[in-house]
Amino acid sequence: MTDQHAATTLADARRRAAAAAVALRGPAVPTPPRSAAGRVLAEPVLARTQIPHAATSAMDGWAVAGPGPWRLRPAGAAPSPAHPPGSPAPGEAVAVVTGSPIPAGVDSVLRAEHGTVRAEDGVDRLHADPTTGDLAAGRHIRPAGAEAAAGEMLLAAGSVVTPAAAAVAAVAGHDLLSVRPAPQVTLICTGEEVITVGLPAPGQVRDAFEVSVPAAVEAMGGRTAAVRRVGDAVEPLVEELAAAAHGDDGPGEATDAERAAPRLILTTGGTAGSAADALHPALEQLGAELLVDGIAMRPGHPTLLARLGDSLVVGMPGNPLAGFAALLSLGGVVLDGLAGHERPEDRRLGSGRAAEELPGARRGTRLLPVILDRAGVVPAGRDGSAMLRGLAAADALAEVPAGGVAAGSPARLHLLPWTADRGEVAWDA
Repeated sequence: MTDQHAATTLADARRRAAAAAVALRGPAVPTPPRSAAGRVLAEPVLARTQIPHAATSAMDGWAVAGPGPWRLRPAGAAPSPAHPPGSPAPGEAVAVVTGSPIPAGVDSVLRAEHGTVRAEDGVDRLHADPTTGDLAAGRHIRPAGAEAAAGEMLLAAGSVVTPAAAAVAAVAGHDLLSVRPAPQVTLICTGEEVITVGLPAPGQVRDAFEVSVPAAVEAMGGRTAAVRRVGDAVEPLVEELAAAAHGDDGPGEATDAERAAPRLILTTGGTAGSAADALHPALEQLGAELLVDGIAMRPGHPTLLARLGDSLVVGMPGNPLAGFAALLSLGGVVLDGLAGHERPEDRRLGSGRAAEELPGARRGTRLLPVILDRAGVVPAGRDGSAMLRGLAAADALAEVPAGGVAAGSPARLHLLPWTADRGEVAWDA
């Protein structure tokens, strides 16, 4: 492993991760709008028809033509989306509801609360409230094409399909959207001493990753296809890495799109180059290309990035906060790049003003769990490499240089994917 004094800078590691992920993006997949939420559009979405496709009423009431009072057409002649009526003659009115097509010849829509129908000489006539403003030309009529013209671009390629964007696409007549598939992730947890239930005995530690990384991956736009656990030996790890790289470890019910989706393999522990390090020899045996072998950051300096066939491997250190620092600072870039985001190395970054001094590490960049409040950015505390309480309370990881960040100075922030659940957050972006 590269000596930590000469390790890759965090910024350069993120750039390498972005370039590798963009190069491995999979083909776009036609997906119904209701299933495309959170995915990235591979192609722009154009309006297949003008929106609305016809002039419609913005109110419940009557569509009126000419001056009143108006002869009211029989209820059977009222317009509907399925059976629009003919054009009313001047002096006539037809009942409408919100969204009803408006026929030619209509001047405006009189709201239901501004009109009164009275029987006069055997004919129902509509009278308008003399104070109403509903008789101005075009009042309460939504013109055809008011929202979009046919062929107009509604959503740009590279944008995320939000629920609102899915609705826009559906209204524009799209049954399928061309989106990048969700990256498929395999988590391989290593360590003979790690247990997953109960209280640890001397020499044991309770797992921190299997219970949390899949949810973090989902929050970052990926899908965890499998979670595997191996000991510290090289050969079992070689087998698991090979299976994950070939897509042979996912559920049997995986779709063709999921099998073809780009893959990220996350491993935990065994990255430090010691006698207990199984990851380096396993990757070497498989012929993997090492892209990042150590990052000048703390915690997480033994983080590793490699290309294994058409998959990327992020080796997360075994200490909990160090592992999450690797996942959030480097794994997130890989996931964003595979998912189709442009400049993934710049996503999930913000800035905040330090409310108090943010201490740095002795060398390299420190990723410090911080809380964002009305005063600014403050350390979350309990931020040792083996600790998690600080991260659990944090809204972001502050990128702190060796000299620290003085109170009142700006700090770059790596926003946590679950920050939106934090409630009230104030920051200076």
